[in-house]
Amino acid sequence: MIKLFRNTRRKLLSENKFSKYLAYATGEIFLVVVGILIAVWINGKNQERINEAKAVTILKEIQKDLKSDFTVSQSVFKNIITTDSIAKLLLWDKITDDELFALPPNKSYDIVFYDFIFNSSDNGYLNYKRNLNNIPAKYDSISNDLKSLYGIIRANGEAQKERLKSIVIENHDKVNNYDWVVDSEKGFMSDEGKNYFSRDLEYKKILLKYMNGIENVFTATQIYDIQATEIHNAISKILNSEDYRPSPFSFKSYSDSAKEKNFNGKYKLKETINPSYFPKIIKLKEVDNKLHLFTEEWPEYQFYSNDKTTFLKVPDSVNGYLCVYMSFTPTENKEFFLAVGKDKYSYYTKIND
Repeated sequence: MIKLFRNTRRKLLSENKFSKYLAYATGEIFLVVVGILIAVWINGKNQERINEAKAVTILKEIQKDLKSDFTVSQSVFKNIITTDSIAKLLLWDKITDDELFALPPNKSYDIVFYDFIFNSSDNGYLNYKRNLNNIPAKYDSISNDLKSLYGIIRANGEAQKERLKSIVIENHDKVNNYDWVVDSEKGFMSDEGKNYFSRDLEYKKILLKYMNGIENVFTATQIYDIQATEIHNAISKILNSEDYRPSPFSFKSYSDSAKEKNFNGKYKLKETINPSYFPKIIKLKEVDNKLHLFTEEWPEYQFYSNDKTTFLKVPDSVNGYLCVYMSFTPTENKEFFLAVGKDKYSYYTKIND
């Protein structure tokens, strides 16, 4: 082809046909430019396909990280709820000395010496940031949400975690000042030590501060968890994937267990230290895959499943992310523990139809 062009140019020049040569040269330049443009276009399309494939891989990596975070947050909720329920019994002297000192470690008087670790995974997001200039524009809608989740929301969770850790260290320092601690470390709890944990006002103050700390961790984790769920589902929508997570959580997560237990029905107040706060009768009903709580005294509240027997309140515009949960007895669904904040709790039992 190049030889043909060269011979044509020589022939036109030797015959002194300059005008024809000029037209030919112009056409040849045009063909070269068109060829270059086509090559650039093909290369651009190839790069777009590469960027698209890489973006999809990164977004799937982010979803994988979020799934890992969901598992960790669920464990954090479960541990905090267990700890909080014990703390309330301790605070209101609703547990005997025999019960208190027979319970296993981290589930009795020494709960104030344990913090909760929630380290979110961010490998996918770091990869996303490194390749931000090559991410196709159609994925821009998710960028601000990711920046918020791994920025302000995550930083708040880290701050609350560090605050709780400092409270735990402070608790250790306070209690270690007592002489009887030496014997307790050897496996023997003196009467003085037992009295401190079960009745001493100073320990109650420590307990209240600790409960405030775990409530803040609970709230920060819930905020992260709900935002992470929305981002996970937004990515699935962008990728045209069916990989959706119920948002907020619902019975769909535990359909085999929650639906079979049939939590629906009326429950009467069995026990509480706040009789003026809790209603005498509560009605529970499953609506739109959430457990709704109805009373004459309170507005309607919605709860979603954290595990097979524990439900967390869906945040609302009035109470926000207040730590409210209900926990049913593991063996049956006829009784549940309802906690509101760090200082209110009650037991409800089902009324037979």
